[in-house]
Amino acid sequence: MRHTIAFQATAFQAAPVDVQIEVPEGEQPPEPDQVPSAIIVFLGGPSVQVSAFVSREDAENLMGAFTQAEPMRGDMPPEAQGWEPEETVLPAAMLYGVNIESLVGASVTPPHTNDEVGIVPHWTVQLQDADGSSAQLAVSDALCVTIIRTLSDISAGRLGEEDDDASALDGLVDPDQAEDAEG
Repeated sequence: MRHTIAFQATAFQAAPVDVQIEVPEGEQPPEPDQVPSAIIVFLGGPSVQVSAFVSREDAENLMGAFTQAEPMRGDMPPEAQGWEPEETVLPAAMLYGVNIESLVGASVTPPHTNDEVGIVPHWTVQLQDADGSSAQLAVSDALCVTIIRTLSDISAGRLGEEDDDASALDGLVDPDQAEDAEG
């Protein structure tokens, strides 16, 4: 079933992961650049998060989407330059978390003016899962810089080398545990 979640991203974090893939007999293993090597997390305040496992190739592709969108950034209306996201706050003890386990597509749209909706003052990052579900995240210009730097570290295999990024995700709820808590 296809679902879409959309929110304004207030923070972005990433941490390295070690994924072991079992390859059925007679099949070729995936290329090392295609094996998830990090988890990226977009937060929309204390109540909402989207996480995705990304490979080095996924990180390169998402950086490429930012690169393709960058020339259109010049069309950013002046009203959009100071845009900041607003936190999504759900009632106490509620958390909405989505985990994209198999990232199959990503796109990036810069701030722009649209004839139908007027000014779109933020970057839009869309991540698509294998089942067709997607997450659409409104991202500030400043947060884009953090995202691109982190994607660069992931694609180069440097995530976690300089800092202790293993603790970068402390305090975030594992979406699988959140689902268990809901039941």
